[in-house]
Amino acid sequence: MKGLTLFEVLVALLIFSVIAMGLGYAVVAGKNALFVSDIPTQLRQNVLFALLPMERELRQTAPKKIIGLEEGASSNSITFPIPRYNDNTGVIDWGQNITYSCNGLGQLTRTSNGVTSVIAPNIATLTFSRPSGEETLIQIDITVQKADGKGNLYQDAEQAIIKMRSKEE
Repeated sequence: MKGLTLFEVLVALLIFSVIAMGLGYAVVAGKNALFVSDIPTQLRQNVLFALLPMERELRQTAPKKIIGLEEGASSNSITFPIPRYNDNTGVIDWGQNITYSCNGLGQLTRTSNGVTSVIAPNIATLTFSRPSGEETLIQIDITVQKADGKGNLYQDAEQAIIKMRSKEE
């Protein structure tokens, strides 16, 4: 008589269970590894999203238009206007002030015309400085950080040196 005994069925079930548990563990470990490796990428994107709009607008302003940040000093916020060409008069007008700062929630914010918008999250530190002897330069130091679900803290830091226009026109 041919057929499977109860013992053979139980052994087959045990082997299948061990293989299934191993595969399940591999899937969970892979998912966790993907999530953890994604945090440094998110932080790098936060730094880039923070620096790009500031850099673009600071290149347009003039050194004498920076408010409250003297040469050789540093601050955690910066306020400045950017120029706008007036078609009616043919001259450049200096527009509304723009302020970049880090709020108490770890977010980089941009405020202009009374409207505040969040530019980037996970900001740990933000410092603007004007090196001595370099009137047209602004240095930005920014640090971003984020913890994963296991309590590991990831950080990324970047520094940008921006040359402003040299004339007020």
